[in-house]
Amino acid sequence: MKKIFLLVLVPLFSFAENFKSWKANFTFSHHQFGNFNMERNFIVQSEDSISSSFVLRPLIIFKYSQDSSLEISDGDVRSSLTEVSNNVPGVDPNYFKVTFENNLTRSKELNLNIERDEKILDQLGSDLQMRLNAKNGIKNFKLFVIDNDEGNIVERTYETQGNENIKTDFGTFECIKISATSLNGGKIVYFISPELDFMIIKSFVELKNGDINSLVLKKMPKFLAE
Repeated sequence: MKKIFLLVLVPLFSFAENFKSWKANFTFSHHQFGNFNMERNFIVQSEDSISSSFVLRPLIIFKYSQDSSLEISDGDVRSSLTEVSNNVPGVDPNYFKVTFENNLTRSKELNLNIERDEKILDQLGSDLQMRLNAKNGIKNFKLFVIDNDEGNIVERTYETQGNENIKTDFGTFECIKISATSLNGGKIVYFISPELDFMIIKSFVELKNGDINSLVLKKMPKFLAE
């Protein structure tokens, strides 16, 4: 009986990792500078390989982007390579690349050469791990994440805070609400829609001074054919 039960669980758990590829447009609202368009791509390349990226253009000549190569297996997400570019004046570093191999996290631009047992994720990798945990019913967890603004590694504590209906321009969706906090950072709140393949359709960051930046899905995402 125990063997039969395990055989039933394994395919169900593997199926929970089968996310869809999509392209989506978001509105990023900055507390000081207003609203900007963000394009996000999430491409499933194989059973265990995913490419995730975003591009934000505050102005035509400026670009803030991230491209990540991710691996996913048995409920676990791993970052393998990430590149972040930001040519907005005053930003430092304006570019960095990070490689993740076994227990080593390295970046020449960030002066990182870290070996540790705990896995370290990039920002988009942490988003995917959170989505996967929500899909698998894991409510509370911690992740080590490379912060895109400073290039620091922060420990975030994630807590599921129930469900909440989120109204968008294209409908209302019941979402899983998850908050993420860190010792020296602000609070991030995510709203994940099971109906839209456990996408993050809304999030906001509450900065230490009380200001809030938000990200909202502006129209129905385009799910791509397999």
